[in-house]
Amino acid sequence: MKSLAPPSLRRVIGAVTLALAALAVMFGTAPAASASEPGGPIGRGEAMDRAWSWIAEQVPYSQSGCHQNQFGCYRPDCSGYVSMAWNLGTSLTTWGLWDVTFDIPANDLQPGDALLRDSGGTDHVALFLRWADPAHTQPVVREEYDFGHVAEERVWGDGLRGFTPRRYNNLDDLVPYGTIAAKYDSTGGPGGPLGSPITGERDSSLGGRFQQFQNGIIIWHPDEAHAVYGDILTKFWDTDAERRWGFPTTDEADAAQAPDGTKGRYQFFERGLFLWSSQTGAHTVHGAIYDAFHAAGHESTLGYPLTDETDEAGGGKAQKFQKATIHWTADKGTWITQN
Repeated sequence: MKSLAPPSLRRVIGAVTLALAALAVMFGTAPAASASEPGGPIGRGEAMDRAWSWIAEQVPYSQSGCHQNQFGCYRPDCSGYVSMAWNLGTSLTTWGLWDVTFDIPANDLQPGDALLRDSGGTDHVALFLRWADPAHTQPVVREEYDFGHVAEERVWGDGLRGFTPRRYNNLDDLVPYGTIAAKYDSTGGPGGPLGSPITGERDSSLGGRFQQFQNGIIIWHPDEAHAVYGDILTKFWDTDAERRWGFPTTDEADAAQAPDGTKGRYQFFERGLFLWSSQTGAHTVHGAIYDAFHAAGHESTLGYPLTDETDEAGGGKAQKFQKATIHWTADKGTWITQN
């Protein structure tokens, strides 16, 4: 199966928020990220793992001293907390954090970015985690925020409140994390069929997340991630992606041998099956025609699809396979004719 570079991100990015069941990394349960060097590049997963450590330890807010754990000794106030999460090596002030970050649009906020303010009578910084609402008006943050409180994760119900979205200069956006990282590692990482990352993890349509690699994507929906690549990915994108087919429910795998000896690959999605062979290309099988295909013995009996589902006269549908054609109408249901 040939491996094609993916087309524009527009084919998969959607405007819908993350599902509120968040990524494993966001709850501090992700596999441990690779350790960065102080002041050096750091992945989002490692930054959020470090941030979670103070929440787990219930570190109390203070503007003096430092809190020591496996990630070093940092001043336990808002900017010391963010300095620790980004592995800056020293506790900066809120003013100092402006010097190591840059502005980003609010709609590009990702886990491990910052919300920073040093005006309006309050100097403060918090780490962005996700949006709590589909309208992207209520950020979920991790922060140390006042005397008498401990580091915690909470929703800002009154929005950004004049805070500026900022991104750490040395944040390595390409490093996979959470469930997507676990799937990527299981496929062989950069040496596997996907190749190296070329974008960071971002929102997909319908409340999921995805990351793009040289030869494909990994797409996530709570809490399952699967790789999609090659001609099946091309077909997926060309037919409106998860907006039409939902999220993948399996990885790509070997399909059965057809009666003429054809062998190919398959992948299931929530609303259909993608079947591919080098002789027939990639096609989708779904709905009542898939039910008939399944009952008849799949590709081992009918062969691989030669077409997608097409319209027939009188309002029916049909799909041609190597050995037969499956027909459907609302009044008759499905029936099979030999080619």
